[in-house]
Amino acid sequence: MTNFLYNPDRKSKDRLIAEFVVRTRLLEDIMQDIESSDMDTPEQHYLLVGQRGTGKTTMLHRIRYATEDNKELNKWLIPVIFSEEQYNISELANLWETVAHTLEDYHGFAGISKEMEMHIAKDNFEEYCYDILEKHLEKHNKKLVLLIDNVGDILKKLEDKEVRRLREILQTKSFIRLIAGSPFYLDSILDYKQPFFEFFKVIRLEGLDKQETLELLLKLGDIYYEKEKIERVINETPERIETLRILTGGVPRTIALMFRIFIDHEHENSLKDLERVLDSVTPLYKHRMDDLSMQQQKIVDAVARNWDAISVKELKEKVRLDSKVISAQLRQLEKNQIIEKRETSTKNHIYLMRERFWNIWYLMRYGRKIDNEKVIWFVKFLEGWCSDSEFEKRINHFIKELKSGLINSEESQFYESVYASIKKIQPHLRYLLKRNISENISKSITITEEEALVISENYFTQNNNSDAIKVLLQPLKLSIKAKTLLFERLNESEWRELKPLRFEVFSSKSEEDETPDGVLVFAIYTLQNSLFLNLSYNKLSELQEIVDLMIEISNQQEKETFNVEIWSIGLTISYLIAFKQYNLAHKFFNETKIIDLKSVIKPLYYSLLYFSEGNNSEKLNRFGSEVKESSKSLIFNIENIRKDLKK
Repeated sequence: MTNFLYNPDRKSKDRLIAEFVVRTRLLEDIMQDIESSDMDTPEQHYLLVGQRGTGKTTMLHRIRYATEDNKELNKWLIPVIFSEEQYNISELANLWETVAHTLEDYHGFAGISKEMEMHIAKDNFEEYCYDILEKHLEKHNKKLVLLIDNVGDILKKLEDKEVRRLREILQTKSFIRLIAGSPFYLDSILDYKQPFFEFFKVIRLEGLDKQETLELLLKLGDIYYEKEKIERVINETPERIETLRILTGGVPRTIALMFRIFIDHEHENSLKDLERVLDSVTPLYKHRMDDLSMQQQKIVDAVARNWDAISVKELKEKVRLDSKVISAQLRQLEKNQIIEKRETSTKNHIYLMRERFWNIWYLMRYGRKIDNEKVIWFVKFLEGWCSDSEFEKRINHFIKELKSGLINSEESQFYESVYASIKKIQPHLRYLLKRNISENISKSITITEEEALVISENYFTQNNNSDAIKVLLQPLKLSIKAKTLLFERLNESEWRELKPLRFEVFSSKSEEDETPDGVLVFAIYTLQNSLFLNLSYNKLSELQEIVDLMIEISNQQEKETFNVEIWSIGLTISYLIAFKQYNLAHKFFNETKIIDLKSVIKPLYYSLLYFSEGNNSEKLNRFGSEVKESSKSLIFNIENIRKDLKK
């Protein structure tokens, strides 16, 4: 595996070309532009803008190789590529000297540097350097395409008159074309008073989408003879790839890190993947934090801990700095691509971390426990919505290995803890785990009344009525309200065989002043079924009462028990949205006090706002890109429910 994740310029030509499987369309467009021009007149110059790791350096090298390998271009056009750090360039003359060295070393332009040195003591040394360079290019009948990464670092070193001089040369001379890269938009192109305002054709390098990510991973698997392994990961656990793609923003450099993790640890879960990637990027992010001023570090800390977009007013309360100071520092952080500004209809704009993965890294490394839990809950939420059968495959395989003694005690304890902590798996699998793993860990697995109903229903479909009844008759203390709800469930046609259970239910001890969590969960389950039934038969008059009761029951539970049922509440809200019962859906988010639903199932709250207020709502602007991305599947599912209703 290549060691040049942070230095693609050190890769061999063959390796870089072989790994270049994304952004191929952009390469084709740029090369078509280059090939269609003979540079008789000054040409359009390019600026590639993208956060670190998005592939700017790789793209510049790929343009270089494509130019060199083109027989027609090779006759007259020379690509000159600059390394990411040009410590020797502090004035414009140094730029021409560096070009001269490359032409001498690799393209047979003998004597050009010595000719420049003859004028080194003159005041207009830079002009002599450029004129000599142009003279030699004309003599050899050649022209240049300069490929400069981190061009902003060079421009910052030049004096204003030198920057204007460079623009004049690029704008009026036809010997040189510039294709540059920068991790941020340059002041000189954003400010209309600056020399390079609207000078470049700016191309924004966004993160990879789902298909591009798969293409890159497959190509890496092919290159490093691990194609079978990576195909297995893609086919069997696609949610792991999609989870980290969303959270990392699809940065190619991070995708390459993910490839290592998938190959080395293909049977683990997204939380472990996340930890390993975070360890890999720690030197990079720590260095970037250390480069910030003290005030900027304080502001970034507050923004990162907030996770969602935050206003200057809210920041003022957290960092205790003057609003003007905060605004000034935010502008600088925005220019440096650390903070992203989201505009609102007022002057009170909102801000969040531009690189969501940096935000996650910061929370996981420096956040309080509650901050860590936010990220973990979000990962688990994504895992839950992206996966259908993976947990069942893994748990069945794990239990099989456990029974066969094929797994050592250390691994067994680790995986038992992992699986026991995952709440959104099929109830019968939780029941299976509880019966097979070690007693001290199995205690953390609770089988609620709702889960008992689902397990018993599975037994009934297998005509195993005896086991179904045993599961249902686990020790319960049912309130009268819960017994009534259970009665309603037992009276449904598909449950007619269970009608004798009503006597067992009535004979159990009832304590009206003490309602166990399990019974409350059971009540939520039965209410949910009643709600779906009413929606299906358009009994809208009863919806309000059912929703109010579900919220009331939810707020009586213990937080740990309620966490088990978040997915169930989420399903209820999804159906309310599908039936356009937006007020009732909002009621869940606003009146459920036991937990902050807006944080825990954030993509679902985003989907509610999307349908109830429209996709142009300013409220949607407060969410990070990872929430928008993860909401797409929810919105798609809700639209499908609506389509089914019309049939």
